[in-house]
Amino acid sequence: MASPYNPHRRQLGGGQSAWPDLPPELLESVLGRLAPLDRVAVRLVCSSWRSCARASISADLPFEAPRLLLRRPGSCGSLAFFSLHRREILPFALPDRLSSGRCCGQIGGWLAMAFDEERAIELRNLFSGQSVPMPRSPVFPVAKIVLSAPPTSLGWVAAVLGRAGTVALLQPDVSGGAWITIAAGGPHGGFRDVALWRGRLCALGDDGTVLAYRVDLRARVAAVSELRGKDANSLNRLERRARYLLESSGELLLVKKLYSVVRDSADVEVEVSRFRPGECKWESVTELPGRAVFLGSVASAAAPATAGVRENCVYFARRDVELMVPHAIGVYSLGDRETAVVAIAGGHSVEVEPVWILPSVA
Repeated sequence: MASPYNPHRRQLGGGQSAWPDLPPELLESVLGRLAPLDRVAVRLVCSSWRSCARASISADLPFEAPRLLLRRPGSCGSLAFFSLHRREILPFALPDRLSSGRCCGQIGGWLAMAFDEERAIELRNLFSGQSVPMPRSPVFPVAKIVLSAPPTSLGWVAAVLGRAGTVALLQPDVSGGAWITIAAGGPHGGFRDVALWRGRLCALGDDGTVLAYRVDLRARVAAVSELRGKDANSLNRLERRARYLLESSGELLLVKKLYSVVRDSADVEVEVSRFRPGECKWESVTELPGRAVFLGSVASAAAPATAGVRENCVYFARRDVELMVPHAIGVYSLGDRETAVVAIAGGHSVEVEPVWILPSVA
């Protein structure tokens, strides 16, 4: 604080106020109970309040990317953020309505929340509190929602992936609030991931096939092209594989993670490739200079390697933590091809998938 607390100051005349001299621990307790926009207002009161707010909250509007949204342990565990920069759980006043939902997507500070019992989807801005309801999806339960832009933008598009592997598309400005079911992905074992890339909806099949749909929402038709065929190699009983599809700076990336189990330990290998549309082929990516990739079944993204984030690395966090240390984040280096672990103090609920939140990347 700018000046020590003086209990006698409130007795002074001349219109002077004791508010700037609140004890730091009391002011920090108040700040921890406020919504993000209210914290911004607190910083405008006086210099001492602004200093305390900056020290205790550390830039959460917008906060540095990335953070991991997770549910705390327990049957009534609340949602919280884990900061890679600070290596700790951060206090954040999420609305009660959000705590009862399941996050299935994000963009630019907007969360896509699914409420399974109501079969409803709602978009909520973490900072302003603004809410945008969505028409009932034909695909439920929802595994993932990808947004082309924040829902306050003109022409925004939403793609939803169901847990059964079916994909549907929505563009409120064009389709009149009606979803269009694109495909079930049956011939490919169902779809396991989706991404929006260059105006196309790209879907990743369970067999490794990548299809690109160019959709005319007015005509309610879609043209499809194959960007990648299915994988030819099979896995043995000790191996597991996961694939992720994401868009990064105009590029379409495919990340494959192969891990084998030997004596209660996991040997992890990660391969990153990018699609070259001019040559209609995929090429291996061996370096991510100044960047890192963050993988998850709900949200995947590439972001600059800021404080606390290692460049040329792939970060992954899942509720089963894939046989690593419980409640941990895996960090795979493309350079030395080794995996390190970032522990999450206090852990998180294994009932809910952790979600990477990168508001500044939108």
